[in-house]
Amino acid sequence: MGKRDLMKDDQRVEGNLKGMDDLDFQGWNNADWNGVFAHHHTEDVLVDWKGQEPTHGIQQHIDAMKAYVDSAGGTPPQITSHPIAFGSGEWTCVIGEFEDGSRMVTVAKWRDGAIAEEYIWA
Repeated sequence: MGKRDLMKDDQRVEGNLKGMDDLDFQGWNNADWNGVFAHHHTEDVLVDWKGQEPTHGIQQHIDAMKAYVDSAGGTPPQITSHPIAFGSGEWTCVIGEFEDGSRMVTVAKWRDGAIAEEYIWA
């Protein structure tokens, strides 16, 4: 891989990590399901949430996240930071830290600037 390819890869990773920031800090924290949240996922996204049965498609993912938020009191637990965030090629890994100090890990595979596969552990 040449220097130019590495720079292009770094730019893609940086753009995807900025997308993850927007997804968590705007889409998730504000429960903007059909706007920011949906924008950062592909229509056919596959999501494995805490080892449960994976969802297929953005609407199933949104429905599962809404159900989770409802079960947690109706307001999304607020993500305050991404203290660890890195990536390589089409993959990113982000640690999301919540207000209460708990954390989750999200590993995402990106396609054309949106998440096509997402693996979340909390």
